Amino acid sequence: MTFLKNLTVSLFSFLLFLSLTVFGLAFTVRSTALNPDFISDQLNRLEIAATVKDLVQVEPPPEIPDLNELINKTISDIEPKFKEQSGFAIHSVYAYLTGESRTPDLKSILRKTYLSSDFVTPLVNSIDVSPLAGPFISRQFAEAIPVKIANLEKYVTDALAESEPVIKQEVIAVSRPVFDYLLGESPTLRVSVSLGPAKENLTRILLNSPPPELAAIPRSMRQELSALIPSTYPLDESVIGQKVPANISQGIANAEDKLIQARKYVAMFQQYYTLLLVLIVALALGIILIIRNVKDIAHRLGIPLLTYGAMEYAGVWVTRYLISSGRMQFPEISPQLQTWLLQLIDSSLKPLETFSLTLLVAGAVLTVVSFVYKPKQDLKWS
Repeated sequence: MTFLKNLTVSLFSFLLFLSLTVFGLAFTVRSTALNPDFISDQLNRLEIAATVKDLVQVEPPPEIPDLNELINKTISDIEPKFKEQSGFAIHSVYAYLTGESRTPDLKSILRKTYLSSDFVTPLVNSIDVSPLAGPFISRQFAEAIPVKIANLEKYVTDALAESEPVIKQEVIAVSRPVFDYLLGESPTLRVSVSLGPAKENLTRILLNSPPPELAAIPRSMRQELSALIPSTYPLDESVIGQKVPANISQGIANAEDKLIQARKYVAMFQQYYTLLLVLIVALALGIILIIRNVKDIAHRLGIPLLTYGAMEYAGVWVTRYLISSGRMQFPEISPQLQTWLLQLIDSSLKPLETFSLTLLVAGAVLTVVSFVYKPKQDLKWS
């Protein structure tokens, strides 16, 4: 070959190597960060309840010493449903980012996931109302009467426990208008949760079949205590706050603006990804058309493929070794989260590992062919 052809082929080979290097990173990003299935899978691997238990510990009030245990139990109960709804939300957001849907419409996504009855129902059912509300109601009763009643908290908690299924159904029933108000779809909020079953149970304990501790109290005083029990718990703007819907709407609007910007970057990435793939094919075809010799073509294409594949695969192997040997550590985070993060890094390497190994094998085959191939006649292309 002439000097100019050699120079051109060398330049194409070098550009092919650089293009493969950039494409390998782009392929990894496209297979991980821009892949909703990958994101959902990594979320499903995260043990949310155990992570929250490690990271979040609230200071329980004296009335509820086991508050953290109740919180952890609730999170553990709803974790599967939360992950299911999160998977739908992730795919919906990515559908917009990748151009499959025209608008982000986060309100609609929220209503179909975390603010839907499918999610609220198991959430409410997983919360133990009686141990949470019992101590506070008992304290209000104790402050309202001049006589100390032994085991009052137990009686109140037992009464709430009997009424809990009905109360939960009431909460689920009013969740929709509450969400309408929170999302700004309704200007006002006027709902109430019926406490009738709980009031009936407590009244029965106080008046009709009181235990010895309560029977000693005059009936008139027990009637006054019964009258303190509300029949309903009203929910209106004053309870939730009039600024909350506006803050939520502003937060959603800001998030949608960010998604609009992100969509532009994703579209740009996809365009450059396609152009890069076309460039790689064009460089390979250029080398083939210039050389026109099977042996030299195999050599010129095999070397950059083999070099890139070997270097990238070695980098993946070293990273995997650091993870498996325990040399890669993140001591500033909890062990539970650290394990998940290392698994995330390992999973993120799989697309790059597959890509580099494929090119390594292809480059090795072409390089071997360039040495062992004995052409009977060189290609003569006009």
